[in-house]
Amino acid sequence: MNHIITAHNLAMLAGGSISGDKKPLDPSEQGGVTLAGLGIVIAGLLILVLVIFLFGKLFDAIGAAQKAKEAAKVAEKTPKPVPAPVKAEPAPAPAVIAPAEDEDEVIAVISAVVAMMSEADGTTYRVKSVRPAAGFSGRAAWAMDGRRNNVSPF
Repeated sequence: MNHIITAHNLAMLAGGSISGDKKPLDPSEQGGVTLAGLGIVIAGLLILVLVIFLFGKLFDAIGAAQKAKEAAKVAEKTPKPVPAPVKAEPAPAPAVIAPAEDEDEVIAVISAVVAMMSEADGTTYRVKSVRPAAGFSGRAAWAMDGRRNNVSPF
């Protein structure tokens, strides 16, 4: 006895009877059953997500408590350091790149900085030569990097 599955046969099965002797659900009832099923599945998933989230928070709190206990044990065992006197040092001035026509002023500023350093250290320093840093040809750093990337072999 071959049964051909048709929309009518599926509707009969949706009505709850395998033998097909019950009246099938009408379309509004089928929609309600479908929405109720989807709602139950979504609610179950939300509860599962909530439980996993709460377990994560619980284990994070347990881990933080254990780390705090270990840190307290380590702090009890280690001797407390004596703070050393702090010597305040001035922050270094940012480097200023001057055009070529201001070269004399740049050399004067560099010489003044070296003289200040020699007074602070008590040692005599002198400036022998002033030249641009290696690889700096008057271009910005991003321009040099772009040129290096374009010119270098693959």
